Amino acid sequence: MQKNKIWDGAVRFFHWSQLILLGGLWYSAEQEWYGVHMTLAYSLAAILLARLIWAFAGSDNARFSHFVRSPRAVWLYWRQQHKPQAQGHNPLSGYMVLVLIGLVLLQFLSGLLTTDEVLTEGPLVAMVDSSWVELASSFHRLNLNLLLFFIVLHVLAALWHQLKGDKVISRMLTGYSDKPLPQGLRFCAFYWYLALVIALATAFYLWQGEQVWALLQTDLAS
Repeated sequence: MQKNKIWDGAVRFFHWSQLILLGGLWYSAEQEWYGVHMTLAYSLAAILLARLIWAFAGSDNARFSHFVRSPRAVWLYWRQQHKPQAQGHNPLSGYMVLVLIGLVLLQFLSGLLTTDEVLTEGPLVAMVDSSWVELASSFHRLNLNLLLFFIVLHVLAALWHQLKGDKVISRMLTGYSDKPLPQGLRFCAFYWYLALVIALATAFYLWQGEQVWALLQTDLAS
């Protein structure tokens, strides 16, 4: 059976790495391993910011312009009884991508302004008024629950499509579809995305590496 490429390495790496890192972030916060938590947070921020760049300069179906449609287009797609095979995200799942990316980005930004008033604080806490810190800290906790809700919703939808035979999970694992796809998709090499991730991770390390390393040593000693 002929296989047709549908996802590049960047999209698949981001998708599965994000899932693993979010699980680690939740668990490290529960255990109060703040060094581990911040390491994972900056790692997630690096792959997320690289994904945002990829959404404008990467492979065709990784770009926002390819899968973000108007609300009317989403409504018309939803009403179709026999929905056409999409070259990646369909109009409905495209909005889920935006929601998840937006929530993760807000979680990271609010984390930079968050403090537990005991052990640690975000690197921007000292730069803003205490009322903003209190607001960001509350939002950081609330947004985590909202993020977990949408992740569960996304996973359930993916499982439903997989069981229906759409094999969305299989395609995200392998990058290939066993169904015929419209031709003409242009894919970019994964190493360009990886270079973006490394550059962003290096920038975060130069900015906060010393502080994060000190917290990691505390985690290891406890």
